[in-house]
This record gives sequence, C-alpha cells and structure tokens, in this order.
Amino acid sequence: MPATPLAERSAVHAPDSVPAPRKRARATWPVVAVVVGAIVVFAAHFRPWEGGLYEEWTLARYWQLWGGRTTFAAFAELMLSRPLHLVPTFTGVAIGGGEPSGIFVVMGLVAAGQFLAVLWALRPISRSIWINIGVALVIGLHPLWPGGFLQRFLPAQTSILALLIAAGFMIRWLQQGRARWLIGACLALLLGFAVYQGPAGVAPILAIVLALTVSAGWRRKILLVVAATASTVVMALYAIVIVRIVVPPERASYELMNLESSGAQSPSEVVRLVGGTLVGEGRPLLLGIFVVVALGALLSLTRAIPYTAGWLMAGVALASPVCAFVYFGNVEWLQDIDRVGFAVALALSVALLIWPITAAARPRRLQLAVTAVLVAIACAGAAAGIAVWQPYLHVQQRLLGSLAPIVHETADSDTVVVVDYSGTFGDLLTLPNGYLSGASFIANHDATNVLICYPPDGSHPVPAGNVFCDPDTLAGLRSAGDLTMPGGTVDFYVGTVDEAQFLSGTG
Repeated sequence: MPATPLAERSAVHAPDSVPAPRKRARATWPVVAVVVGAIVVFAAHFRPWEGGLYEEWTLARYWQLWGGRTTFAAFAELMLSRPLHLVPTFTGVAIGGGEPSGIFVVMGLVAAGQFLAVLWALRPISRSIWINIGVALVIGLHPLWPGGFLQRFLPAQTSILALLIAAGFMIRWLQQGRARWLIGACLALLLGFAVYQGPAGVAPILAIVLALTVSAGWRRKILLVVAATASTVVMALYAIVIVRIVVPPERASYELMNLESSGAQSPSEVVRLVGGTLVGEGRPLLLGIFVVVALGALLSLTRAIPYTAGWLMAGVALASPVCAFVYFGNVEWLQDIDRVGFAVALALSVALLIWPITAAARPRRLQLAVTAVLVAIACAGAAAGIAVWQPYLHVQQRLLGSLAPIVHETADSDTVVVVDYSGTFGDLLTLPNGYLSGASFIANHDATNVLICYPPDGSHPVPAGNVFCDPDTLAGLRSAGDLTMPGGTVDFYVGTVDEAQFLSGTG
C-alpha cells in the first residue's frame, strides 16, 4: 500500500465523529447566511419609492424628451475622461422606463455584487466563511459612507465592484502565477476607472496589501504592484493628457474643465482641505479609522492575526485620508464629505480585508464575536446612512406635491415661479434651478417650466445657482397659491418669464 500523507490517512481511516445531520447543518448555515446577506445589502440600496434627489431628475427628463440614445450621446463628450461613467445610471433609467426609480435596481444589484465579490475574492485564502461574510457585509453596507445610498454615487459604487473583482484576480495571481489573473486584474481596474476614478488612490494600496499578506514569490508580488500602479497611471494619463489632445479646448471634458478652473494649487492645499473636511464633517470617518486601528491591535495581541498584519491594518487605516488626494482637480470636491468619505471608507475596507486573509484558526470565539459586532455596526450604520437623506426627500416631495395642481393648470407657454421666503429650497439637496424643472417634469408628468428665486430683502442666503426675485418680474405674474414650511411661506406665481434674464439675476 503506497504511503499517504498523515492528514490524508487520518481523513480516510478516522471514525466519523460528527453526526451526518450536524454536518449538513454546518454546510447549510453559511449558504443561508450568504443568501440573507445578499438580500439585506440589495434591500438597503433598493428604495424606488424615493424617486430622485440630485442630477437623476434632469437625466430622466432628458431621457423622456430626447430618447435614450440621443441623451447618452449628448453627455458622452462631456464624460470623455471617464467614458463609462453614466452607463450604470442610464441602464437604471432604461429599466425604469425613463423614471429615476429604476436606478435603484442597478444600485441594489451592484451592492449585492460587492458583497458576493468579497466572498469570491477571499474564498481561496481565508480560513473562516463567517469572517468573510462579516467583512463582506461591512463593505456592502458601507456604514461610514452615507453617500453610497444615493443614486448619484452609483458610478462610484460600480467602481468599487470592479476593484473588488480585481482583488480576487490579484489573490489568484499571487497564488497561481497565471498571467490571465494579472491581466484580468488590470482590465477590471481600468474598466472601474472608466466608470469613476475615485478608487485610483486605493488600487495601488490594495496591491501592496495583498503582496504583503498573501504567500507568493517576490517576482509575483512586484509584478502585481507594478501592474496595479501602471493601470492607475494609464487611466490618469488618458483622462488628463490624451483627452486634452483629442478634444478641442471649447469642448473640454468635465474633469478638464474643473482641473483648469478650480484645481488645487499645491499638495499643501490638498492636505489642508482634506484635513479640514475630515475634522469639520468627517468625525464618523475619524472614529472609523480609530476602530480599524484598535481592531488590528486587538487581533494581533490575541494572535488571531500575525503582529505584522496588525501593524499593516493600522498603517493602512491611518494612511486612508491620503486616498482622497485623487480629488485634487477641484477644491470643492476636496471639501465634499461624500467624496472624501468615499475614498477614506474604501481604504478602510482594504485594511479590513487583511483580517480574513491572515486570520489564524484560533481564537475562534473571539473572532466570531468581533465579526458579530462588526455586522451590527454595519447594519446600524447603513440604517443611519439611509436616514441622513430622508429629510431632504421629504421637503422635495412636499414642494413637488404642491406644484402638481399648479403645473397641470398652467399653459405650456407660461412659467411657474417659486418664491421661497422660508429658506428651505434651492440648495443642492432641495431642488435648485438646475434640477427643479426636471423634478417637476418627472414627478408631476408635466413639462411646465419651474424656476425658484429668493426675496430681495436678504432674509435668507441665496444658495449657489439661485437668484434674488425681481419685484418688477413678480408684479407681472399672478399668484397661484402658497406652501407653509417651518421657516416661512413659499409662494407660487404663474406667467410669462424670460428664463435667461431671470437666471442672470436681473429679473
């Protein structure tokens, strides 16, 4: 009889000490948990009853007026620096038959895809399916990034999915050394960047983390880091240099227009703006950094992961704000907590992946307890993230509901003017002039033009993109009702308005 390894001989000859029903239960519960987890992540992002909130109002309006092909072509040149940026959003609008609610279908599928992609990526290397599920839930529910529950960040969510798929390819490249895995990783990164370049600062860090935690030869590790970094550089060169050469200056892409008009002037300015954003609005993110550092310390001190892995988790967490530097092209982006939070939270997700990759078999109970705590935090954070946007949706729905009977009774040639004495509307989240007509068109199924202005007494600050009301213009309009808000009244007027003159602030 040929010799067999000890482990194999034990498996063959040892008596079955675990009853068959218990074995089946052990095999079934993880499958149930995966299915439930995917459903939970999908459901958290699938909220079609909310309608729209941001640019999706206008995109859906154009889709219904011009048709899908013409609308996509109209935005294609503007999005040339990230050519696939609007593909997920327009896919959702198409699913919804021109309604922004269809975007939520794609959001749910992408988020559930992230959850499953984490499990797939970790499958060849992790010891515990339960830790994998816990980490996948944290990434899929992104408790530190409320913006991920908004339709406008569907492209960003799609780029995360591409990054996670690339992570799976990277792990398999390190383990097997087959070129197809490395090529797949680069293609996944490039496709993700073509949708949204936000992960460009995280991708090289991901490659370094995997190179330091997955057992492989140094040649494979070096090639992985070089390939991931090169993919990032290639996309940056395309977006900033090649597009500038191909497209005439008068038709510059969105990124180039921002970079040339409002880009950060120096690295120190980027540091100052990102730091100010985190301190001013990003305290949950700072707490998240602390929690990941503490988790790395706890796991390494209890020998659940090696000491080096604990240090690496802490290092990636502390360095996570650096990933927000990808937004240097616009100083306003560097002060936007949703964008900065995206980059920081994604980097913290990479730090969290170190745990299942390097986890030891013991102490099992401690690791499962920590996993349960993380899942609870993720679910609570997701609920809080969704709740952040509900007040804005509520006030939008109140305004659109009040406009419905007015726009239906208004002649096609007339315009409805909203005079906001309450200081409630007209901000980015509360229907400014760029979104108001589109929102009314979609919600009320009426093409009547709707504009908003503020009383000239200066009782409320005028949000960007809005104007003071000109008394002479209002004098030529007829009153059409009002809406009472906590801050005051909102009056509605109907009549003939020169929109260009109105928006210029001269009446």
